Amino acid sequence: MRPVNGIHVNVGVVQGGTRSNVVAAEAFAEIDARFATAAESKTVEQSLLNVVPFDPQVRVKVTGGINRHLWKRNENVVRLYELARSIALSLDYELGETQVGGASDGNFLAAMGIPVLDGLGIDGDGAHAVHEHILIDEQFHDAAPYSQV
Repeated sequence: MRPVNGIHVNVGVVQGGTRSNVVAAEAFAEIDARFATAAESKTVEQSLLNVVPFDPQVRVKVTGGINRHLWKRNENVVRLYELARSIALSLDYELGETQVGGASDGNFLAAMGIPVLDGLGIDGDGAHAVHEHILIDEQFHDAAPYSQV
């Protein structure tokens, strides 16, 4: 899932039942939703809170809620990025910029008006997926795993 704009919903966990030929007495799902605006946040929240089962014998209980504030790109974030980019360039490293709609502890800082950059870790792909991996630079293949003091 790589949302940039709009609402993106993922039902990542579904559990319930005891056997394949028995109607489940109970079941549950864990839902992750991403959005780019406060209006989209309200749409997601209201949609989930107003779920109505199609069978009158079924009850739906929604718990939880929006647990991350929006992280907006603003002038202070741009200034911080430009500073980080200039430092990276001085080390012959090109620091790119992207927005992927992720959620981290940075959302809490951003909500307090503190400029934050996220995703500055090692290169790789497949975050949170089965094929998640990191890329190791060739220059580190023969390096010792630690330095002796």
